[in-house]
Amino acid sequence: MSQVHTSANGHPVPEATLLMICLHGSAARGLGPINAAQILLFSPDPPEAGTPLKSAPDFRHIPAIPGPATTEAEALRFNMPGLASLGEPTAALRELLPGLKITGRVPVHRLGPQDLAPLLPAQGNIAVAMDCPGAEAGVLDALWRCIGPDRITRITLRCGAQAFFHGASGRTGVAQMLQAQGFGRTGSDTSDPDWPVLSFQPDPKVRQIADLQVKLNDLSQTVADLTAAQTRSDAREAQLVAQVQSLQAAKDAVDQAFASFRTETEAARQSLATQQTAAAEAIRKRDQCLADQALSARVQAMQALDLRDLRTQLDHSERERQRQEDLLRKLTPRLAQAAAHLQALQIGQTNAPGQPQSGKGIAKPKPGKLPKPAKDPKHRKAKAGPAL
Repeated sequence: MSQVHTSANGHPVPEATLLMICLHGSAARGLGPINAAQILLFSPDPPEAGTPLKSAPDFRHIPAIPGPATTEAEALRFNMPGLASLGEPTAALRELLPGLKITGRVPVHRLGPQDLAPLLPAQGNIAVAMDCPGAEAGVLDALWRCIGPDRITRITLRCGAQAFFHGASGRTGVAQMLQAQGFGRTGSDTSDPDWPVLSFQPDPKVRQIADLQVKLNDLSQTVADLTAAQTRSDAREAQLVAQVQSLQAAKDAVDQAFASFRTETEAARQSLATQQTAAAEAIRKRDQCLADQALSARVQAMQALDLRDLRTQLDHSERERQRQEDLLRKLTPRLAQAAAHLQALQIGQTNAPGQPQSGKGIAKPKPGKLPKPAKDPKHRKAKAGPAL
C-alpha cells in the first residue's frame, strides 16, 4: 500500500505526475499549487494564458475526459463563469442560481479505461486535480481501473455541496466514494461554500478499515453462502426424507399388491388344477363315449351286414321256392299225364292190351314237399365284442 511521501521538514515530496481533469480551461486556477515533474491536462479546452501549467518539465494536453467507456458526449456551458458540466442541472442548482442559463454545448470525447491506460505513466506516484461537476464518479472509476488507488498520493477536487447536476454525487457522496478506496479528507477550501475544494490523501487507517470492511463483507457473503447452502441442504434433506417416505409407502403398496397377487395366483392355480381335473375327466368320458359310439357303430355295421346277408339269402330262397313252384306247376300236368299213362299201361297189361281201364284203382301221385332251403354255413349270429 502506498504511503504519503514527505521530506525531512514535513513538506510533501513532488509527485512524479499530476493529472488535471477539467471541463473548463480556467478551472485549473483554483486547484492548488502545481508541484510535479509531469503534468497531463485532460480537458476539451487548452489551458488559458497565465496558468503555470506549461512551466512543467513535461506538459501534455489531452482533449478528452476519462469515463466508464469510450464515447462522445457534450459539456454544457452556463452563464456563470468557469461552470461547466456533463449533466443537466438539477432543481437544486436552479434554486441556487435562479438566473442560470445554458450558453453553449461543447463536444467532449470520453476515454474509457482501455483507451486511457496507454496515456498514463506506467510507474511512479500520481496526484489528481479535478473539476468535473456531475462526472466525479465516472472519472474516479476509470482511474481505479487503470492505475488503482495505491499509486495515487493526493486527490484535490471541486464539487458541489449538493448534487447540482444529474449524475453528480455531491460533497458527501464524493467523500464516501473516496473513503471506500482508503482515502481520508485532509482539508477543504470553503471560501465558496456551494463549491468547496476538497483534498484527500491515502489514510492507512481508512484503508485498513476498508480492507477489514471488504474482508467483513467477504465473510458475510461467505456466511450468507454457507447459510444458503445449509438452507438448500436442509431443503434437500427434507426432500430426500419425503422421497424416502414416498418410496417406503410405494414399497408397502407394492408388497401388499404382491401378497394379494400371490393369493389370487394361488387361488387361480387351484382353480386351474380343478378345471384341469374336470377337463381330464370330461376328456376321459368323451373318449369313452366315442369308444362306445365306435363299438356301437361297428356292431350296427355288423348287424347291417348280417341283415343284408339274411335278406340276400331270403331273396335267394324266395327265388328258389318260386322257381320250384313254377317247376312244380309245370311238372304237375306232365306227372298227371305220366301217371295216367302209367296207369293206363298197368290196366292194359292186366285187362287187355290196348284197352285202358277205368281210372278206378289207379293211384294218383302226390305232389312232394318242397325241399327246405339249405342253411348258409357263413350265416351266424353277431356277437357283441368286449367293451372298449
